[in-house]
Amino acid sequence: MRVLYIFIFLSVASIVSQAQVSISGIVQDSATFQPLPFVAVQVKSKPIGISTSESGTFRISCSPGDTLVFTRMGHKPHLHRVSKADDRLRILLAEDSRLLKDVTVYGDYDIKGMDDWKKDLPPNTQIQLKKQTLEPPPNEVAVFGPGITIGLGGKDKTKNKRDELSRTETYRKTISDPETKKKLIELYNLTEDQYNKKLERFNEENPDVFYLTSAQEIITMMIQFFALKDY
Repeated sequence: MRVLYIFIFLSVASIVSQAQVSISGIVQDSATFQPLPFVAVQVKSKPIGISTSESGTFRISCSPGDTLVFTRMGHKPHLHRVSKADDRLRILLAEDSRLLKDVTVYGDYDIKGMDDWKKDLPPNTQIQLKKQTLEPPPNEVAVFGPGITIGLGGKDKTKNKRDELSRTETYRKTISDPETKKKLIELYNLTEDQYNKKLERFNEENPDVFYLTSAQEIITMMIQFFALKDY
């Protein structure tokens, strides 16, 4: 009889531990208390994850005993152990000081090679540089880049390519950023080969991400995808 009671108790405990609870709240910067959008909220070791809204709020279902992992590029990850349902959770993420700050450099711009051709001019020659306008002069054709031009009266055969490059510019810049790559490799302890394979799978399974215009939203999706152990 005692064995039966123990079995029933363990069964009930298991059912209770597996019951789903709702966790909601807001994620803020620990220094400024500003809401943080696009924070990845992942249930550790489970393929369950969401991201915070533009106002920093979130809602996720999980089980008591689960650990929620809050991750955002530029901030240190935060772990929260779930014990019960909570609709007023406030998570503060500290800025990661290891990431480089933006640097603005002020100074004069020197034209490369100017000194080389200036030395061949007669002494005391006055040089005046002509400013190049962004708009092309009348009756001339704008050039959009190497190998991309529009002929007068002709059809622009490169327009579709340029439109596609423009629509995917944010995505291409985000995944090619070395700091993003370094952070994800450190976060999940990956080799460079493992990182590249995960990125390939990410691209294959998320074709719509190419057209997102928010770098942080793209990074959030990458963080959530990379967290899955079966990739």
